[in-house]
Amino acid sequence: MTAPLSSRAGAASAAVALAALLLLPARLRLASAFGLGAPQLVLGARRPTSRARCRLLLAEQVLRRAPPALRSTAVGAEEVTNAGSSPPSQLVERFLARYEANLDEGRRWAEEFGFVDDDEEAEDARCAEGSFYAAFRALRDLDSDGGEGEKVLGLSGRPFRVPASLLARAEGSSANDFAGCFRFRPHLAAALEEDFLDAQVGSTDNRRGWTVREVSSPTGTSFEDARMTLAQVESALESGSVIFNNIGAHIPRLAGPTLASTDALSLPGAVNLYVTARGMRTSAPPHTDRQDVLVVQTAGAKRWRVFSPPADGPVKPSADPFARGKGEDSLPLHALLEGTEGRLGSEVLMDVVTREGDVLFIPAGFPHTTDTAEEEAVGAEYDASVHLTFNVETHVWNLDNLNVRSAALRRSGARDILAPPAISPSGAEVNRYTGNVNQLPANLRSRLMDALPLEFLDAAPNENQALVDSVVNRLDELCSAVNDATGEKATVLPTTLREALARVHSYGMSILDVHRDMYLAAVEEGRLRKAEAAMTAHIKDSTSASKAAMTPERMQRLSLFRVRPFFEQIDAAKKEFEQGCVSGSESAPTPIDSSGKYTQSLDPNWPLTAPLKVGDEVEADLGGAFFAAKVSQVVGNRYNVVFFDGDRADGLERNQIKLLNPPSSDNIDDIDTTGLTKKEIKRLRKKMEKKQR
Repeated sequence: MTAPLSSRAGAASAAVALAALLLLPARLRLASAFGLGAPQLVLGARRPTSRARCRLLLAEQVLRRAPPALRSTAVGAEEVTNAGSSPPSQLVERFLARYEANLDEGRRWAEEFGFVDDDEEAEDARCAEGSFYAAFRALRDLDSDGGEGEKVLGLSGRPFRVPASLLARAEGSSANDFAGCFRFRPHLAAALEEDFLDAQVGSTDNRRGWTVREVSSPTGTSFEDARMTLAQVESALESGSVIFNNIGAHIPRLAGPTLASTDALSLPGAVNLYVTARGMRTSAPPHTDRQDVLVVQTAGAKRWRVFSPPADGPVKPSADPFARGKGEDSLPLHALLEGTEGRLGSEVLMDVVTREGDVLFIPAGFPHTTDTAEEEAVGAEYDASVHLTFNVETHVWNLDNLNVRSAALRRSGARDILAPPAISPSGAEVNRYTGNVNQLPANLRSRLMDALPLEFLDAAPNENQALVDSVVNRLDELCSAVNDATGEKATVLPTTLREALARVHSYGMSILDVHRDMYLAAVEEGRLRKAEAAMTAHIKDSTSASKAAMTPERMQRLSLFRVRPFFEQIDAAKKEFEQGCVSGSESAPTPIDSSGKYTQSLDPNWPLTAPLKVGDEVEADLGGAFFAAKVSQVVGNRYNVVFFDGDRADGLERNQIKLLNPPSSDNIDDIDTTGLTKKEIKRLRKKMEKKQR
C-alpha cells in the first residue's frame, strides 16, 4: 500500500514527486511507493509540511487525466483534502436538497415510533432516527429522479461523500445528528455487557482476498464463558477490523436507525458495524459488495479509496462482480492502481477520509479499500474508528432484473443461457452473477444486474400498474438483447414476466415484513431494558445489579435467542420462493437425486445431523441467518465454510450448518431398494463397484 501522504515532508518537493508518480508506469509507481528502486526524482521527497497542498495537487492531476464523465463523479478537490472549503459537487447538492426536504417526514416517522422524547417541546426538535430516515429517503429520491446515465445505485452508479458540516447546515444545527451516535465507548462496551454478541475480525493483506475469522471462542462450559468480552474485541483490533454483521437486529440502540433505513427505502435493510484501531495500514483489503452501501462515520476517522468496477469480466467470468476480492478471489491493490490500461481496467474515483458525522455512498460492485494509517500519523484522539454500513440489499433478495428474468425462464421451463455453471438441486446454491452473464457486453450486463425500482415494494402490483408495465417492458427488452448477444432463442412471454414479477414482489414483501418485525422487537427490548434499569437505579452495587438483571427470563430475551425465529421465517420464505419458480407440479419423492445417485432412508433431521465432507453444498449460520455456502475444511467436529459471496467462516459446529442434498451411500446394502426391479438393482451394483474401483 502507498505510504500515507502525511508521512512525507517538504511541500514543494512532495508536490513534484506526486505529479511525477502519476506519469510513471505502474511498476515504477509501486516501487516508488514502497521505496524499492525508487527513481532519483522521488528520493528527496520526505515529510511535507502541508498535507492538504499535496492532496490538492494529486486530486487536480487525477481529475485532469480522467474522462469528462468521471470528473463530475469524482466530487472534486474538497473530497481529497477534507478541507470543506470548496463547493460540493452537483450530486452532493442534490442529495443535500432532498435530505433537507425529508427531515420533517423523518421527524414524523420518528414520532410515530416513539423515538422523539416527550420532553422535546420545540417544533424543530429532531432525533438521530428521524435524520437517518431522511438520509435514506434522500438516497431513494436521488436514484429515482435520475434518468438513464444518472443512476446512483449498481454497476452504473456513482459514489459520493457528504461532509458532516454540510449535513449540519441542512439540519440547521452546529453538529449533525450522526456524529457520536454510536461509539466504541460507552455504546459498544455497554452492548457487549448487556447482550450475547458475535463478531469476526477481517484480514489485512491487500494482495489477497478478504477473509474473516471469529473474534472469540467459548472459554468454558457456562453461559458467561461463551460470551464475547470487550477485552477480546480489543485484542482482535490489534490484527484487523472487527465486524458485527446485521447488528441492528441485535443492539437496540442501532435497531431504530436500521428500521429507519428499511422503512425509508421500502426494502429489507441491514446494518454492519465496523470497528478499527488507529494506525492500520490496511483495515479492509480491496473488495466489492453485493449491496449498495451508505456508510455513516459515527466516531473517529477512516481513509477510503473507491475504484471503478473492474473490466475483466470476459477474462474472468467465474468471478462474481459483487464479491470480488473476497475469499479465494483476489483484487490486489497494486492491480487496481494500474489504472484503465492495467489488467483490471479500474481507476481511482475517490480518495477521501471520512470523519465523525460524514456520510459516504458506494454503489454495489465498486471496489474499495480502507485504512487508518494517516490518522495515527497525525495523532488523532479517539478510542477507535467506528462506522455503520447500511446495506441496500436489492441483489441479496432477488430484487433485480437478472433474477426476475431467471424466475420467468425457470417457471416456463425454458433453457437459460445465463444460468451459472453449477446449481444445486434445491436451488439454494445459485449465484446468478457468475458465468455467461459476465461475458455479455458491459452495458447489457450492467442493465441486467440493475435493481428493480426502489418503489417496487411500496404497493401491490395491481395497485401500481404503470410501474409494473414499465418494468415488464424493460425486462422484455433485456431478454431480447440477451438473445441477440448470445444467439439464444429463448422466448419469455410478457405474461410470464408479469407472473415472475408478482412472485418476486410477494417474496420481497415477506422478507421486508420479517425484517421490520425483527427490528421492532429489538427496539421494544431496548425500551424494556431502559425501564428495568430505572427500576433498579437505587441499587448502588453495579456488579450485583448486573448479576440480578441476568435472570432466566431476560436471558431468553437476549438477541442470540430473539432473532432466531425471524431468521427461520426468512429461510422458509427463501425456500418457498425457489420452489415456486420450478416449472410444473411437485413430483413425489424418489430415491434418485438430480445427479443420478440413489439415496438411503434418512433421519428426518438429516440436514443438521448427516456427516459433512469437503465440497458439500450447505447453508451456514452467519449472524443468526443461514446463507448458501460450501464446506472448505473439516477439523475434527468443527467445519470451515466459504459463503456464496466469497466470505469465510471457520470453526462452525454441526448444528450451525444445514446440508442441502441428502447424503448418498457407496454401499448398496445401506440403500433402500424398495420398489426397484432386479435389473435396476443389478445396474446400481455395477455402477457402485465401478465407482469404488
